[in-house]
Amino acid sequence: MPSREFPGTVEAAAEAEEWIAGESGALGLAGDTTFAINLCVEELFLNAVRHGHANRATISIWTEPDGLRLEFVDDGRAFDPTAAPAKRLHGRETNFEIGGFGTGLVQKFTRRMTYHRADGANRLVLEFDSGSDRNAGSGAIPAE
Repeated sequence: MPSREFPGTVEAAAEAEEWIAGESGALGLAGDTTFAINLCVEELFLNAVRHGHANRATISIWTEPDGLRLEFVDDGRAFDPTAAPAKRLHGRETNFEIGGFGTGLVQKFTRRMTYHRADGANRLVLEFDSGSDRNAGSGAIPAE
């Protein structure tokens, strides 16, 4: 299973996205799936660094018969995104405050998220369908 550790810096988020793009290509993933994965990784990475004060993050990606799995592990403050309320936009709102939409975004693009904290690290596994038309989030399990 491909895995890579990154420093806990905002700049390393771009490195993580490049690495994910390369691994997605090696796994033969469709463009929509790669887009969904990158969006989720960027959100998780930046939140872990900015809000959780993570010093490092490790990303692993692998396929299973029913789809793709990505594990995001960081050493920041404990935070369970599966239990966090998902802030969402309703309709075509144009006057809204930026921030707080990350959990809903990750829920939208994943089929399932599972979280646990072990050995001082947040461990989040994201499950994606391997088909390109299925990662738009209609089947995502919301945290409510």
